[in-house]
Amino acid sequence: MQAVVLSNSIWNLRLLPGWGGRIAGLSAEGLELLLPIASDAFDPLDWPRAGAYPLMPYSNRLRNARLAFNGVEHALPAHPAARPHTLHGVSHTQVWQVLSADAGQALIRCDYQGDHWPWAFRAEQAFVLDGNRLIVTLRLSNKGDTPMPAGLGLHPYFQRHAGMRARWRTGREWRIDEEYLATGAFDDAPQTWTLAADDRAARAHYQSRWDGQLELDYPQGRLSVEASPVLSHFVAFAPAGSAYLCLEPVSHLADGFNQPQDTWAETGTRELAPGASLEATLTFTWQGP
Repeated sequence: MQAVVLSNSIWNLRLLPGWGGRIAGLSAEGLELLLPIASDAFDPLDWPRAGAYPLMPYSNRLRNARLAFNGVEHALPAHPAARPHTLHGVSHTQVWQVLSADAGQALIRCDYQGDHWPWAFRAEQAFVLDGNRLIVTLRLSNKGDTPMPAGLGLHPYFQRHAGMRARWRTGREWRIDEEYLATGAFDDAPQTWTLAADDRAARAHYQSRWDGQLELDYPQGRLSVEASPVLSHFVAFAPAGSAYLCLEPVSHLADGFNQPQDTWAETGTRELAPGASLEATLTFTWQGP
């Protein structure tokens, strides 16, 4: 387990490129914001429920491990933990290469061509420390010969702390079934959501029309996360009694790629031409007490 460490007077960021391009730990002024990865070994099909990992070329599930796109149906390998569906793309199961790294920045890359996606693609993550800001850039490029559906996002496991409270605003709540897939039904109403760390009830929300602003308040300070407009969807997930909150900025709805093309504006599916890229930025800003 070879880590890449970025640090300044505010941040300490530990990356594990060989473990699916994961963030293994992130702290601000000594406060662990993510549940640190403490595993000694990495299983790409049973990954640590900690840290944060990239979601590329899609987030969440594809129903029944099938992808119907531009008149062609593709069969993909189901994920053992979500059978008969897929789960969270494939980039987070791969070894990423370090292109550059020093105390203030890192750029890592993953090139994939295999059974888990019908197109060759390149995934990149850039991390930059700028004072009290951490800037994360996600980039997905189509290296295939035909257009492909594309999505991206980040899957963080925010560590619960006493007194912690999360807050975000959305305009649409998608109804989901017992297999964590959207049913197609939804409720439209602008709403501010709050979630306290001591609320240990199970959570599962698929949301859109998100304004791109997530705030986490702690007794020790505030973390603000600003997502670029590409990340117009939001997932909030936590099993009952969990030590973490998954608050995920993503670009599309679960199984959105299989929805009719006239719904793509709302479900977030994007089509990438050969050689084209999709990029999104997340800016984490820490303010002490």
